[in-house]
Amino acid sequence: MLLVETLGTDLRLITLNRPEKRNALTRELIEQLTAAVGEAGDAPTVRGVLLAGNGPSFCAGVDLHEFRAGTVESGAALITALKALCAAVRNVPKPVACAIQGHCLGGALELAACCDVRVCTPDARLGMPEVFLGIPSVIDAVMLMHHVGAGRAFELLLTGESIDGQTAHLWGLVNHLAPGDQLIDTAAGLLRQVTRHAPEVIAAQKRLHQQWLDAPYSEAVERSIQPLLEAFAAGRPQRIAGARL
Repeated sequence: MLLVETLGTDLRLITLNRPEKRNALTRELIEQLTAAVGEAGDAPTVRGVLLAGNGPSFCAGVDLHEFRAGTVESGAALITALKALCAAVRNVPKPVACAIQGHCLGGALELAACCDVRVCTPDARLGMPEVFLGIPSVIDAVMLMHHVGAGRAFELLLTGESIDGQTAHLWGLVNHLAPGDQLIDTAAGLLRQVTRHAPEVIAAQKRLHQQWLDAPYSEAVERSIQPLLEAFAAGRPQRIAGARL
């Protein structure tokens, strides 16, 4: 259900491959994706990760079969698996991009929101339709208000209606727009703008960003100081500044 390949020499492309189901997420697929992200994070030759979907949609969210036959126990297992996937994407020490076409709904939008950057087609559909199924949006749906603000996040969560890619870009939910035939190349190009920098710097910046999301403002400021001092201790800014003078 996953296609894993290398783009160029240093990018790992992980593609959801259930096009006949609009790449809907099963618990098994979620666990496979978590493992693939972790493997990419551990691979020394991989500098960045790109998540994509095969066919007309990136991902239509959680497969409805997971809900139809659901129990409290299976629901807990499913949401725990999705939580672990989102955490893996947020915490992997390498940049993660998401290429979105067609549908990006529910759990898929939570996953995309946890990526570091997002590129989508203008006609993509992004939304949180859980209320139509009688359940609230949970776990990493909290990331939405960090991207679009509380008011627009509430609109997505409470109405269940989707927005198109153009609106998502206007709201700040996605970083760039690209036509479908240029989607992967555009997302890969954005990743390479990140991976041209020292991997330890990117890892430190990403780690700090996650801490900023979790910590109060004053604590986030204090946490920022030590990684800067570590960079000076390693001699990186001195070398780079010296080479540019």
